[in-house]
Amino acid sequence: MYFAFEESPQQILRNARSIGIDLGPAMERGLLAFHAERPRLCGLEMHLARMHRDIANFSPRVVIVDPVTSLTQAGGSDDVTSMLLRLIDFLKMQGITALFTSLTGGAIGAEATDVGVSSLMDTWLLLRHVESDGERRRGLYILKSRGMAHSNAIHEFMLTDHGIRLRPSGRPPGTERARSRRGRKANGRTEARQ
Repeated sequence: MYFAFEESPQQILRNARSIGIDLGPAMERGLLAFHAERPRLCGLEMHLARMHRDIANFSPRVVIVDPVTSLTQAGGSDDVTSMLLRLIDFLKMQGITALFTSLTGGAIGAEATDVGVSSLMDTWLLLRHVESDGERRRGLYILKSRGMAHSNAIHEFMLTDHGIRLRPSGRPPGTERARSRRGRKANGRTEARQ
């Protein structure tokens, strides 16, 4: 189930097709449903009630809320945080995987959200632009992932006609941290000898 607060289902389908992902068959088979409305259409309580209703009717295994930051148009940050906490609790109790997108601006750090729910997320992927070799590239990294080893490297990804392509960093998970620890230990031994 996809809750869209900025784009229509047609826009989302078109955008996905442009990178080689056709969501149409999933919709036709009843595996994907959209609920799209502008955040200012109603208050936060009504958005939450409609989301609960749609989730109960559709019984999804995965729910996407895109973007949660748009909900600040329907209420203050504290109210949005409270609403999202209740939605997250509901989804966790139902055993539903949630994917929330959050748009971050230059005013806040990339490692925080405007709506204050980052601490509740089990896994947090960060997408960013990285300047390298005189060009801007798209980078993806795992900011945190509870209970599992993960890479600390920024991986380049490309949007192609054949989908999303992730360029591997060539380093196994944990390599960056282990290399850093070895470097600190070596520096400590060197300093102790002097």
